Amino acid sequence: MTNAEALILLVRTLSKNEKRSFRLGKKSTADYIVLFDLIDKDELITVDGLKEAFENKGKGAVFNVTVTYLYKLLLDKLLALRQNQDSDYSLMTQILKAKILFEKSIFPAALEILKKVKHDAAALEKNEALIMASRLELDYLHYLNMPDISEEDLINRHYSLNTALSNLGNLYEQSALYELLTHRIIFKGSVRTSSQKTSLNDLVFTEQNLVRKASTSFEAQKHHLLFQSAFLMAVGDEQSASDVLMQLNRLITEYPAIGNPLFYLAIIENMLENLRETRRYDQIPVFIERLAAISHPSQMVMMHIGALAGLYRLLLLLDRGEFHKAKEFIDRSEVLQPSSIEKLNPVLESKISLYVALVHIGLKDYRRARKTLVLAMLNKTCDLPIHRILRITGLIIHHKMNDSDYIYSESRSIKREIAKSGKAYRMESLILDVVGKSSYALMSTQKREQIWGKIKPRLDDIRQDVFEAQLLKIFDFSAWIESEILRTSFGETLRRNLESGIRY
Repeated sequence: MTNAEALILLVRTLSKNEKRSFRLGKKSTADYIVLFDLIDKDELITVDGLKEAFENKGKGAVFNVTVTYLYKLLLDKLLALRQNQDSDYSLMTQILKAKILFEKSIFPAALEILKKVKHDAAALEKNEALIMASRLELDYLHYLNMPDISEEDLINRHYSLNTALSNLGNLYEQSALYELLTHRIIFKGSVRTSSQKTSLNDLVFTEQNLVRKASTSFEAQKHHLLFQSAFLMAVGDEQSASDVLMQLNRLITEYPAIGNPLFYLAIIENMLENLRETRRYDQIPVFIERLAAISHPSQMVMMHIGALAGLYRLLLLLDRGEFHKAKEFIDRSEVLQPSSIEKLNPVLESKISLYVALVHIGLKDYRRARKTLVLAMLNKTCDLPIHRILRITGLIIHHKMNDSDYIYSESRSIKREIAKSGKAYRMESLILDVVGKSSYALMSTQKREQIWGKIKPRLDDIRQDVFEAQLLKIFDFSAWIESEILRTSFGETLRRNLESGIRY
């Protein structure tokens, strides 16, 4: 990535406060401000377009030089702003100040700063900063010939440093296991069979062994509970996952100074997913409000928060089959518009696109539903499990549009993919069977009832399968199958299944 490309992305992600702070006290005629304004006022500008527009201003400045200078100024300003907003930035800045003071031979002041950094880092469980400050302090004391330091004191300092190193090593191992588990869930999907559940045992056993020797610090507890909640949700044990998530929520309230917004966001996101899976819809608005209360300097993070809140407000309507209300909400929600969701990460973008498309299916606006899915599938999500769900939903749309050629071709492609991966839900196979039939609207009532008599036992069996719940918790596709064959209201079937607890 060139500096110009990075600069354009950086300016686009600045918040209003960051832009205001950067402009403060600067001349509007300065070359770098002119360049900044050109980027800020045109969201679609490219590097070539920016260079041409800048040179057309006729200021005589060299484009690449101005780009480099503006890029540096913006990063310096953001760094200065973060020092008062984030303890990591603040601690690292203090360590750098201590190094400068030592280089200038102002030794007492340098050592005093390092002493304070060690104290604050220990209180905030910032092991990296604690280790850096401790090691630097020992280096400086050694350089000064250990002034007023007894051997016992030196041994204690080394012991404290080794303890911090050990704690950090354990945290890194816990993080590695959580990241491996997350990677498997993202790219392999939730557990579909007992054998897939067994394949996660290596991570579970290793994590349990780590917990036995880990400290009881906030960070150690956080990593353990995050791992447990992710595993339990992946294997479909929603109630146990809910208990763990509640422990996480209590943990963050006990350590408000240590927890960070991204960690709290992860808890709320998992909690919302769990509440929906366990059909505790009355509690979802409470956690949506907690989402709205999260603040973060990154514009991308705030966009994610806004989109997540919008998604769960939409699901409160969609899961009850209230398609008209859901459509009205989509129309007035800026965060659910294509121009907004395309800026999100691929997984969240795909989820929102899926549910928006399902709303259009419920309203029988199949062309708009197809357009919504096409936009989502243009992105590189083919390696993610949700991509196949988008394709399955696309088959439902084309079935309703009587596009038999597309259904034949896409069904064969999906079946080849399933055979190749060896991973499939029975619900996926059932949907493929249903959409493979000609229009049910043209069949007699007797014919449809015969088909339903064969499919209903399969559907009832699927609904009782804990592993099939992993797909049904994304959406109750069984309601669409029932309403399609029996020619009943899709919305009413969704609502009835939800209220009767049929869903999973």
